[in-house]
Amino acid sequence: MAVHSKLVFSELLSDTDINKRLAVPSAIQSSLPPFNGGHALIFHFLHGTRFWPILYSIRTGGYNKPVFSGRLWRNFVIYNNLNVGDRFTLYQVQVEDGSSYYRVEVGREIDFLGINTMASGSGSTAEEHVITHHHQEGISLELSLGQPNMEGDDNSKSLLPANQYRTLPSSTFSL
Repeated sequence: MAVHSKLVFSELLSDTDINKRLAVPSAIQSSLPPFNGGHALIFHFLHGTRFWPILYSIRTGGYNKPVFSGRLWRNFVIYNNLNVGDRFTLYQVQVEDGSSYYRVEVGREIDFLGINTMASGSGSTAEEHVITHHHQEGISLELSLGQPNMEGDDNSKSLLPANQYRTLPSSTFSL
């Protein structure tokens, strides 16, 4: 089944984004679920292999800037060890059957061989980092970097146990 991702928005995270709320650009509000006369809803997006519920709201009076906020947003930030300067990127994924969902990538931008890429990982350990580069829509390169194998070490020790390998979704390779 073919899947197509469309960039909704991308932003470098600030201290306010990490500790309180992530401001969503008003211009992309039509790309997100409608409030249907209300001012808040629970918005779900996929990050990794898990769907995250996030409070998506606008103020009831005055400045109507949409935000991801509250306890659910902070849970996502804390669990994924997000930091100031990390990039938050939201995609809308259209599935061939007409359905859609939202997917998020978060991580630190780095320059890898002259290509601006995104390194993501738990941030709490240096065991493994994943570098993802989207050259053009539908094409993605993912490189996993692990601890270097020290000279004289038994090479079998550096291999991940079978349950540590992950399967990439077929959409990662669609053109």
